Amino acid sequence: MRVAIAAPIGLRNLSRMLDPELESTVPEGMVAPVATSLAVELCRSGHEITVVTLSPDVTVPVQRRIGPVHVLVGPYRARHRARDAFRHERNTVRDLLDSVDTDLVHAHWTYEFGLGALASRHPCLISVHDWAPAILRHNPDPYRLVRLLMQLRCLVKARELAVVSPYIQDQLRRVGRRSTYLLPNGLPATFLANSPPMRDVPVRQILSVNSYFSPLKNVGVLLRAFQTVREQLGDVELILVGPDFQAGGPAETWARARGLAAGTVFAGPLRTEEVLTAMDRADLFVAPTLEESFGMAVLEAMARGLPIVAGRSSGAVPWLLGFGSAGDLVDVRQPDQVAAAVVRMARDPERRMLLSGQALRRARRFAWPGLVRSYEARYRRVVTANGGHC
Repeated sequence: MRVAIAAPIGLRNLSRMLDPELESTVPEGMVAPVATSLAVELCRSGHEITVVTLSPDVTVPVQRRIGPVHVLVGPYRARHRARDAFRHERNTVRDLLDSVDTDLVHAHWTYEFGLGALASRHPCLISVHDWAPAILRHNPDPYRLVRLLMQLRCLVKARELAVVSPYIQDQLRRVGRRSTYLLPNGLPATFLANSPPMRDVPVRQILSVNSYFSPLKNVGVLLRAFQTVREQLGDVELILVGPDFQAGGPAETWARARGLAAGTVFAGPLRTEEVLTAMDRADLFVAPTLEESFGMAVLEAMARGLPIVAGRSSGAVPWLLGFGSAGDLVDVRQPDQVAAAVVRMARDPERRMLLSGQALRRARRFAWPGLVRSYEARYRRVVTANGGHC
């Protein structure tokens, strides 16, 4: 089947997986591990894959061949994108898609990629990866209001919608979109530990991986909770990974101003391989986020067999964790509840070992080699519904 993927793509990550010699010669692209690894998996399954993406590193559209994948890259403005609702980016995605022959377009995110794909000449499947009303509620600003309006327009126009979690499916049903299909995010099989690691050693490292220091990610509550954890457990450290969590960055500045930085390592953004290494060194993972449409960091921690503390009302996170069978769920708005859950788990090695095994077993359901068959089945339905053959 000929499939065009319109999405943020990490082009150097794509090169690293398909043609390492090209890695230093391609634009950086955009951080998007799910769409990138999906393109690789589809390619390895025998499909003819075209990637249409955007990058701030190019000023005019460029074409490349990365292994067997045809890549088209358009410019992505560094500033003022929201002033015209990403018109330039939407039109670029449309024009690049119109320049290729494909059986269908699978567009990821309901913004410039989804709207650009819907304006093209091809049948489209749009994957809904987040819920703009929740994002705006936690981060009220004009930029996110524009994104909300873009998402609403995409949802109105799209005939074929996929969702990454039942949480997003429920949100769409509430606004009248009942015909959706569940296509969860996936992981490369190499991310999965071969067996649950031993968890009977004392807890020394607590890890949290988050994208940005924002009210939605709620890491401030974790920093407050960690002070109680240190008082009760003594020699333990909190490792914070992700943008804004580098030394001297926004998270550390906030924590030091409030006397909450003791015992915390601000590791900052790490490459995928380094994140997995950090997970293998950690004894426990905490996801303090208030809302996740899926929760890739949680899934990666599950895949490494980490025992996890997360939010019982945090969007798709409870579903990922089997509603408590593969992790402890608490009210992450309350520092005392987070601290109590961490201390309780740290003092119960049998519980940690049980959750480690349960998390790994559940994570295996999201490995690409099995999951990609669901994607292929949906692609065939979309192509057939539009009068095509595959």
